[in-house]
Amino acid sequence: MAASSLQDLLNFETHFESAAVTFIDAAVPSAYQVIGTLTQTDLLTPRVEVALELGGANLPVVPREGGASPTTKEFVAYDAFWHCRLVTDNAVGQTLTDHATTRATLREVFLVSGTNWNNSTLPYYDLKFIQPSECQYLTDEDFNVTELTWNLKFEIRQDAWPS
Repeated sequence: MAASSLQDLLNFETHFESAAVTFIDAAVPSAYQVIGTLTQTDLLTPRVEVALELGGANLPVVPREGGASPTTKEFVAYDAFWHCRLVTDNAVGQTLTDHATTRATLREVFLVSGTNWNNSTLPYYDLKFIQPSECQYLTDEDFNVTELTWNLKFEIRQDAWPS
């Protein structure tokens, strides 16, 4: 599927985060607020925040093989990181058990064997690799916060280059 514009194609964060919000929202209890980085909503608890952090582009630089300029050479392979932050509040009855169960659910959503990441949910990209990287837990007053990170590798699909 061709992107509507080059800017749309290169808007990696919006496309990946939108897909992740959809998957997470379907997996966690309905009381959870699930948001990406470009939200203008008030933050509530319990919530899950997702962010795609772009790493570097990977060699080689190759012809696009599609779109209006198929011989133009570009980077098409990228490294990235998923950051998922789970926030719950003990003061309002959001228990440690709920927090731990939701953390496990997030890990399930991002399994390498998961079927979420395909050309219908990410029409411009092929997810090549997703690997759990780290988990950090902290408390702040009554808040429990888990920050989960995954390493990603993805490529721009040949048919995604705009005409």
